[in-house]
Amino acid sequence: MSRVVVNEIEAKVGNDITFNDTVKIDTIKGKTTAGSVTVQGEGTATTNLQQGLTKFWANWDGTGTVSLRDSFNLTTLTDQGTGDYSCTFTNAMANRGYVHTANCGSGSGHIALLYSYAQNLTYRCRTYVIEESGSSPGVTDEALVVSEVSGDLA
Repeated sequence: MSRVVVNEIEAKVGNDITFNDTVKIDTIKGKTTAGSVTVQGEGTATTNLQQGLTKFWANWDGTGTVSLRDSFNLTTLTDQGTGDYSCTFTNAMANRGYVHTANCGSGSGHIALLYSYAQNLTYRCRTYVIEESGSSPGVTDEALVVSEVSGDLA
């Protein structure tokens, strides 16, 4: 195996450097601004890599003793009571203006609601499950609850 050790690679012509096959990199940082990597999308559209990534997600069983199936950027999942779940982020969001989405069980007649903006903090989000069917909806535990957050990390 050959190894080339250099501090900088410069394109001989133009600005593009090409590789014949797979490139393996542990860390990508914007050259001009760390945290600003532009990715070529479809056609001529581009997007900011960091802006387009989900910053938190979790999948859990909210019935009985809450059981986490899988997650990303989650420190703690807390059962706040019937149908009320709190997720504490490992890495906080930059502000409370992030986007929080949630859903629950398939065909269950339940819907996942999000606590108001005031309840979503930079370090935590809350998800609330409501029984949609019937004349008097109420809170309920659900076997499948999922939640995700997009926005800027602190």
